[in-house]
Amino acid sequence: MRRPGSELSTSRRRKPSEMKREKGRGKRSLLFLVPLVLGLAVLGYVVTQPAVPASFGAGDIAPDFELKVVGPSGLTGETVKFSSLRGRVVFLEFMESWCSACRWIAPAIETIREDYEARGVVFISVAGTHRGANATSTAAFIREYGTEWTYVLDSDNKVFSKYSVEGTPTFFIIDGNGVIVSTYKGGTTTSQELTSALDAALER
Repeated sequence: MRRPGSELSTSRRRKPSEMKREKGRGKRSLLFLVPLVLGLAVLGYVVTQPAVPASFGAGDIAPDFELKVVGPSGLTGETVKFSSLRGRVVFLEFMESWCSACRWIAPAIETIREDYEARGVVFISVAGTHRGANATSTAAFIREYGTEWTYVLDSDNKVFSKYSVEGTPTFFIIDGNGVIVSTYKGGTTTSQELTSALDAALER
């Protein structure tokens, strides 16, 4: 004789085959959710990353900028707007006051400046502020090497990013139409390479 309620307790029991099916569904749901979560995480990472700056080189129009001038005593209160130099060949250097290669090549640039400034070439160095460089250290650099061209301070390094500068020194020779004629990177750049590029820009 069955006990009262035995039918109810029997109906609530799950068969082993049913339990296996439920476990299988759980595993399938987990396998679906893991790639979904990972995919959303990757998407979130990509969306939050800064855009990679465009790469500029020969034949491109040099991006415009306006920066404060640094002299031997520090900031002068003046600014240079790059687009205002249109019509003239520009020797544009990107440097840092702590950069040993920039120090090594500074006297050679000064010699080039003495020859080419009289021919209408404008010499500008964009001083970055990576690794603690600032207006004071840039002014000290100018005093130490006695350079007589114009330095401007890229206080937030945005112009470095605009020109896709990854190391110093980096040089851009730009013609009177604002077009980049040549680019050179690193302290192994020679005076002959720079003067040849200036000659080519002046002949345009």
